Amino acid sequence: MNTKRLLTLLLAALLLATSCGNAGTGETESVSGDTAPVETEPVETEIPDGLPDTDLEGYNYVMCINGNEERVAQTWVEELNGEIINDAVYNKLIAVEERFNTDITQSELAQEEDKVDTIKKSILAGDDAFDLAQGHDISMAQASLEGLFYNLYDVPHLDFSKPWWPVATTESMTVAGQMYMMFNNISYNNLASTRIMFFNKEMMTDMGMEFPYEQVYEGTWTLDSMQVLVDQGYVDTNGNGAKDLDDKFGYISWDHFYAVMEPFKLEPYQRDADGNLFYSFDLDRMMTLTEKMYALMFGTGGYMNDDVDNNTFDVFTQGNAMFIYAPFSYAITMFSYGDVVYGILPMPKMDEKQDGYYGGSTDRPLAIPITAAAHLDTTGLVTEALNAEGYKKVFPAYYETAMKSRYADQTDDAAMMELIHDNVIISFTYLFGEYKSAYNIMFENLFAVATPGTDVASWAAKNESSQIAHVEKLQAFFDEHKGE
Repeated sequence: MNTKRLLTLLLAALLLATSCGNAGTGETESVSGDTAPVETEPVETEIPDGLPDTDLEGYNYVMCINGNEERVAQTWVEELNGEIINDAVYNKLIAVEERFNTDITQSELAQEEDKVDTIKKSILAGDDAFDLAQGHDISMAQASLEGLFYNLYDVPHLDFSKPWWPVATTESMTVAGQMYMMFNNISYNNLASTRIMFFNKEMMTDMGMEFPYEQVYEGTWTLDSMQVLVDQGYVDTNGNGAKDLDDKFGYISWDHFYAVMEPFKLEPYQRDADGNLFYSFDLDRMMTLTEKMYALMFGTGGYMNDDVDNNTFDVFTQGNAMFIYAPFSYAITMFSYGDVVYGILPMPKMDEKQDGYYGGSTDRPLAIPITAAAHLDTTGLVTEALNAEGYKKVFPAYYETAMKSRYADQTDDAAMMELIHDNVIISFTYLFGEYKSAYNIMFENLFAVATPGTDVASWAAKNESSQIAHVEKLQAFFDEHKGE
C-alpha cells in the first residue's frame, strides 16, 4: 500500500483546513505539546486504478442504498449543494459517469430504514434491479448466508491490492477463498464509523503532560501507558468525594462497546491454514484485556455513564474528559460544536508485543447481488472505479472537514489518521456472531454499571458450546459454496 500517497492527501487537506482557520471565530487553535514531525517526500498524487477505458454506452448502474438520508448521502447524492463532503461524493459519481459513459442512480426499492428486506425480496424473485446493495451490517451478513450475493473474488476488475481496499478488513471477511461483502471507499461510512481515541489537548497541557504521539511512533502506546494518564486526569470538581458528571475524568465511556475488541485482534472466529473457520477464545488475553479495560472505566480516573439524559459525549465536548473512544464522525457531528481542542490517537495496543495499531469500524457493507450475472463485468468495473474515486476525492474532503478547526499538531494527527485508516478492521466475528459473540455482548454483560466485573472465564465457559456450534454452521455454508 502506498501510504505516502495517503499522507500527501491528508496533508493537502490540512493545508486547506488551516487556511480556513477556526470555524466561527476566524482564528486558529494553538496548544503546546511535544510532537514528532512526519517526513514527507514528493510523491505522485494519482494512483492508477488499472481499469480499461470502456464506453458503457449509457449503462444505468443502480445502487440500492438502504438507510436514512444521512446514510444514503455517504454513498450517493443527487446534486451539488456547496458543502465540501456532499460535493466530493457528487464529484466521485460524476468522474465515473463521464469516464465510462454511464449513469449512476439510486434504486426506487431503497428504504429509509437500513434493513435488507427489499434487497432480499428482489433477489429471491430473480429481479435484476440493482448492481450494488447496502444495508445494516449484521442483517447484510445474514443475507449473505442465504446465497444472495456474489463471491467478490469472482467479480471482474476488483483489485484488492489497491489502497482503497483496507487490507485487515479484506482478510477478516475472507473464508476459504470467499468474501461476500465489501467495505471500502465507495462510502465514506468506512472512515466515519471507525473508532479512534480522541484526547483533550488543553487538559493534558494544563496538567503538564506530553501528547502521546511519540509513544505511537515508537510502538509503546499501550493500555498501561494510557492508564497512567487516565489516573492523573480525574478531578473531584465539586468536592463531594464521589464520581459524578460534575467532575473531570481521565477517561469516559458509554455502556455500549462497539469496535472495542477489534484493535487487539482477538478474533474468536479464527481461520486454519486452509482458510477454514474454527472457534478459538483466547482466554488468557481476553482476561488481560478485560482487566485493563475495567481499570480504564472503573479505576481512579475512569467513568462509565449509563445515564441517557446526560450525554457521555457532551462531557468530552465541554472539556471535562481527557480521553474518549468514539467514531471519527463525531469530529463533525458532536465535538465541533464545543470548545474542546482535541487530537486523535489509535486505540492503544494491549502490550508492546502486539504487532501494530488497528481501528475497529462498524461500516455498512456493500454487496453485488447474484442477479447481476448478465452484466457482471460492467458491474465490477464501475464498482472498482467508484471505490478508487471515493478514496481519491471523498476521503480527503471528509478528513479536511473533520480537521478544519480542532487540530493544533496537524502533521501528527494526519499521521495518526493515516495509520488508523490503513489498518481498519471490520470484524467477521461481530458481523456473523448474530449478536451473541464476544464482540457483541461480552463487555455489555461484564461491565453492567450496577454490578461490573471481570469474570471472563465463567462467561466464556457458558457460551463455548453454542459458539462452537455456530461457527461449524457458518463453515458449512462456505464448504457448500467452494468452487462455485
